[in-house]
Amino acid sequence: MPNWLYLLCSLLYHLGLAIWVGGTIVLGALTAPALFRALPRPQAGAIFGTILRRFARVRIAALIAIIVGAGAKYVTWETHAISPWIVVRWLMIAFLAVSLIIEILILEPRLEAQRLLLTPEMTADDPRRAEFNVLHRRAENLLRLALLAAVVALFFS
Repeated sequence: MPNWLYLLCSLLYHLGLAIWVGGTIVLGALTAPALFRALPRPQAGAIFGTILRRFARVRIAALIAIIVGAGAKYVTWETHAISPWIVVRWLMIAFLAVSLIIEILILEPRLEAQRLLLTPEMTADDPRRAEFNVLHRRAENLLRLALLAAVVALFFS
C-alpha cells in the first residue's frame, strides 16, 4: 500500500520546484531571446516585463507548495534526522522566498518606473538608461541565483 501522505508531500514540493525551475528556464533561455529578436527592444521589454510579473505571481503559488510539501515532510518524517542537507534545503527555500519578495516589492516597481522614462532616442550613456540597466542586471542576477537555489533544493529533496 503506498504512503499517500508522503506521495502528496513529495508532489507538492517537487511540483513547486518544477514550476520554478522549468518556468525560469523557458522564459530566460527560450522566450526572452526570441521575443527580443522579433520585436523592437522597447516593445519586447514591455511585453517581457509583463510576463515576468505574472510569472512572479505563479512563483508565489509554487513557493507555497514548496514550503507546505517540505514542511509536512520535515514534521512527519525528518524531525528525528540530524543532517546538514536538510538545513541546506531550508536555506535554499528561504532564499527563494527572500528573492521573490525582493523582486516583487523592490525591483519590479523600480524597473517599471525606470522603463517608463526610457525613450528610443535616448543615448546609451543617458543616466536614466544606465539606472535601468543596473536594475535590470540585478533582476537578472537575482533570477539566476534563485534558479540555482531551486535546483539545489530539488537536489536535496
